[in-house]
Amino acid sequence: MVYETFLNTIKEGAAQALGDGYELSLRRIPKNNGLVLDGLCISKTGSPVAPAIYLNTCYEQYLRGRPMERILGEILELYRNHETAPGLDCTNLLDFEAMKPRILLRLINRESNASLLQNMPHIPWLDLAIVFCLCLKEDDSGLMTASIYNDHLDAWGISQNDLWLLAMENTPRHFPPVITHMSCILGGIEPDGPGPMRKQDDALLSSPLYVLTNSSGIHGAACILYPQVLKNFAEGVERDLMILPSSIHEVLLLPTEKDISCQEMSRLVECVNQTEVPSQDRLSNQVYLYSREKDAILLGSSNETPLC
Repeated sequence: MVYETFLNTIKEGAAQALGDGYELSLRRIPKNNGLVLDGLCISKTGSPVAPAIYLNTCYEQYLRGRPMERILGEILELYRNHETAPGLDCTNLLDFEAMKPRILLRLINRESNASLLQNMPHIPWLDLAIVFCLCLKEDDSGLMTASIYNDHLDAWGISQNDLWLLAMENTPRHFPPVITHMSCILGGIEPDGPGPMRKQDDALLSSPLYVLTNSSGIHGAACILYPQVLKNFAEGVERDLMILPSSIHEVLLLPTEKDISCQEMSRLVECVNQTEVPSQDRLSNQVYLYSREKDAILLGSSNETPLC
């Protein structure tokens, strides 16, 4: 079965199983870094919320022999488990006062998301962009969010600066920062092979690298924007910091000496991005510097000062 036929078969099967009172559509949904996924959007008739279930991996499962009936059953189960977010009245999505506590910020690459950013409120920041989302649900099963677009600002009657101030208040409160030494993360991992691999693991375990993310581990790179986080950590280690963008979910902090080359570290980051990080999770090939003297994050290649 070709891909387009598979998508339509899933849609028709889901519509038949759900019955009357539901609206279903297939949409191509832009995601981070130019990724576009095919989503089956399902909503109750008249509801402003239509959760998207992405079908790209479902088709891969089908090609590997997974029965269509089983795939469809799992899609319907997933929808029913997330049909509504607990504690969220969908009629309040256009009510700014109701949505204020749910507004969060994230960091993404500006150039790789140029098309997406045309329709989203955002703040340019070094080579990145600060964007915003609504936290609709957070529990043991995961995090459900919805991106905020320019249309939301028009409906809410607020400015981008209002959005920024709220997000900077909400995000650290909902998702506080977590800094962990690399040895704590790698200490329990057994090397896959002898010799050079073990030496590499030993080097990582003894390196002064720290991982900065948030309490959920999702979009934790935005923690570098939190007030006082880098300042307090840098004062604690009595060093400026080199910030390596591991992914949109975390960054690495390296207390620096003057002889560390930003260019060499940028090449290392780029190599890791190309070989180890999924394209949709990449943040940047740049490295950043936190200066204790300036209390500011600088772009390592140019020492450019951020705009906000």
